[in-house]
Amino acid sequence: MSEHFVSARVEGEQGVARALQALREIGVPRSAVEILSDVPLPEAVLGGAMKATKLRRFTFTGLVVGLATGVFFSIGTLFLYPVLVGGQPIYFAPPNLIIIYELTMFGIVVGTALGFALETRRVKGGGRPYWGEVSHGGIYVVVEVPPDLVATRIREALIARGAESVDPAETLP
Repeated sequence: MSEHFVSARVEGEQGVARALQALREIGVPRSAVEILSDVPLPEAVLGGAMKATKLRRFTFTGLVVGLATGVFFSIGTLFLYPVLVGGQPIYFAPPNLIIIYELTMFGIVVGTALGFALETRRVKGGGRPYWGEVSHGGIYVVVEVPPDLVATRIREALIARGAESVDPAETLP
């Protein structure tokens, strides 16, 4: 029976850095490694940049949609329903700028909330690694075993770098 995930309990940020270095040396790609911790770890410990998200795109899309909606409601309605009052301008900027500003901010908030909801959704189960002791202060390095590597090679590299325990990872049903 082949193992899909190998998990190693490490001690502190230095243990995470050593485990990541060992995995890098034997050729495990960073995308196959996941760090499970109850507290956020600094980016420098994780060996580079975090996974890229599309949250900025959602926020920018919300900005554009909100701005277009605000301009339509403030300027478009004036041209759709003209009310001519003698001597006064058809478009008076200060009250309409408030409408444009509010709808732009509303678009940004809705776009960000929608992006956050879509980016953080998790599929239940699906063979994702799970380790219960993480909630009690443990830090685990979970490796999805690449097809070209053997789990025992990964296990030996992690033990050589000081991992406290190395076991097959549990998966959610």
